[in-house]
Amino acid sequence: MTIAVAIVAFEDAQILDIAGPMEILRSANLALKAQHAGASPAYAKSIVANRKGPVRTSCGLAIVATDSFATASRDVDTLIVAGGIMDAALGDAALLDYVRECAPRARRVAAIGTGTFVLAVAGLLEGRQATTHWRACSKLAERFPGVRVRFDQLLVQDGKLLTSAGASAALDQTLALVEEDLGREIAMAVAHRKVMFLRRTGGESQVSAHLAAQMVGHEGIAKLTAWILANIAKDIDVDMLAEKSAMSTRSVARLFTREVGMSPARFIERSRVEVARRLLEESDLRIEAIARRAGLGSEERLRRAFRRCLGVSPREYRGAHPLAAEPAAPRWLG
Repeated sequence: MTIAVAIVAFEDAQILDIAGPMEILRSANLALKAQHAGASPAYAKSIVANRKGPVRTSCGLAIVATDSFATASRDVDTLIVAGGIMDAALGDAALLDYVRECAPRARRVAAIGTGTFVLAVAGLLEGRQATTHWRACSKLAERFPGVRVRFDQLLVQDGKLLTSAGASAALDQTLALVEEDLGREIAMAVAHRKVMFLRRTGGESQVSAHLAAQMVGHEGIAKLTAWILANIAKDIDVDMLAEKSAMSTRSVARLFTREVGMSPARFIERSRVEVARRLLEESDLRIEAIARRAGLGSEERLRRAFRRCLGVSPREYRGAHPLAAEPAAPRWLG
């Protein structure tokens, strides 16, 4: 059975929000054909916009809509709403009517980044959990108080409604749909083809601790974050940070939180979880050894940190990220 997927586009949509899912679904069709000779494509993809034909995206490039809101079928299996510059889209009655009419019939509805606002304006998120790009989370919560906004989370699923943080998270989101539809083997083939991890769980922070450290403008705090990352296996506390920065414990905590966007303790924990994640993905070290290398000391402390930061245990995370085997010679390219 062919799965009909419609992607909602509009003037000033983010092109990656459209091209990313389209490419993942294309790769799934190819992977299915490679593993099952003669198999029909799993996905039939369409791009729906106000009018059929070229639609200018936010970067200036145009994509081609295959159908219009007026004539497109409302019977789709999966509806995906792109994000982008949303001012015009949120006032587009034809777009909103199309989403409202498709959503009840669809098996699942996904919004990418600021596309979450379309679902909210259409009345689909009242009383639901959702996320959006980190720069828009506060605005979403303020404008739609009935939506339970999950700040700083990559992916959120509430029933058949899925929301994600943005273009890169949309790849994980679409890959999850492929795994649900076609199984883990096909999804892994797609991930390998696209040089992706299979797959981020969705509970990860939108901004990694390492990226947050690179964004710090205050020279003293920048040096302090760099020292933490270089000494993550050590037993680090706020007194040690105060000594390193020549500040009082209160001052370093206040300044650190202002510059980095999280407390020193939170930054240290997230940094340790990121180190542990990488070791779980890239090594066959025992979990106890990984906990020590990440500065968490014991498997139990590592487990608690993973639950807080990612919503899964280290063993569950490793199960979702098996070490990649040596790839076989490719049967297809592209």
